[in-house]
Amino acid sequence: MTEKATSICPLCGGNALHFAECTDYAVSGEDYSLSRCPDCGLIFTEEPPSAESRQAYSKLELELYRADNPRRLLDRMYYHTRFRNIRHKIRIVEGMTRIRRGHLLNYGAHSGYFSSRMEDRGWTVTSLEEHHEKRVFSLEMFHHRMMDLSEAENLPRASFDAITLWHSIEHQEHPGRLIRLMRDLMKDNGLLFIAVPNTDSLDAAYYGRHWAAWDVPRHLWHFNVKSMMELGRQNGLVLLQHMQMPFDAFYISILSEQFGGSRHYILKGMFKGLKFRHASRRNRSKSSSIVYIFRKQWAPLP
Repeated sequence: MTEKATSICPLCGGNALHFAECTDYAVSGEDYSLSRCPDCGLIFTEEPPSAESRQAYSKLELELYRADNPRRLLDRMYYHTRFRNIRHKIRIVEGMTRIRRGHLLNYGAHSGYFSSRMEDRGWTVTSLEEHHEKRVFSLEMFHHRMMDLSEAENLPRASFDAITLWHSIEHQEHPGRLIRLMRDLMKDNGLLFIAVPNTDSLDAAYYGRHWAAWDVPRHLWHFNVKSMMELGRQNGLVLLQHMQMPFDAFYISILSEQFGGSRHYILKGMFKGLKFRHASRRNRSKSSSIVYIFRKQWAPLP
């Protein structure tokens, strides 16, 4: 019997099919339906709460606690891994742009660690962040002022050498609209860096509905390489390269083990994360999270 379409894919217009029921393990315990488009590969959360209602599902207090006061073992691991992850992001941005002191826009800057580190290296950094509390944290911790997301429309066009969206686009209600704005803000030879969890990853296949990176209802969109390329193509961008985010596999595996009820979830998650990371080195399209590097369609190769 052929499975019936549940909705129209918002990316390519194909007939999306029911994919899975996933639980918000982190906050509410509520279940949400996911649909998948067999044409472009996009998976999306059906009927998520409104933008205003999603504030109640925020993990903001936990994120700020981990940023400034790591006491539990898992929080200390998160705290120290973050700095290694920031160094990796810096190598990617500076390596791909071949610039050491350019203009950077960091959209969805979270608590400001990456923005602050890039400023220390001589970059001129503009940061945009949704949560007022995180903007205050950044100002108090790093003396780095971040603007609200709504101020993105007022930024000068064609003014940034690099734009970064580290685990941000999956939270946006209108990702295509955001990509077009970022494209307009890029210089002609600028690059756009988008990091997202990968639905074709080895850990997603292993953990299924317990995969922590579904993170419903905060994550509205769930990408693989094919759907991310299509998102870029529809909005005037060309994919230059995609790379593994090497440390995400550990944290996602630990949380997935915890959500699945594992008794020794930290040890098991570390072991599984190491296994997934090693295996995906041979095939980046199976990485836990991927950073995609785009340029404008008409721009020359860097």
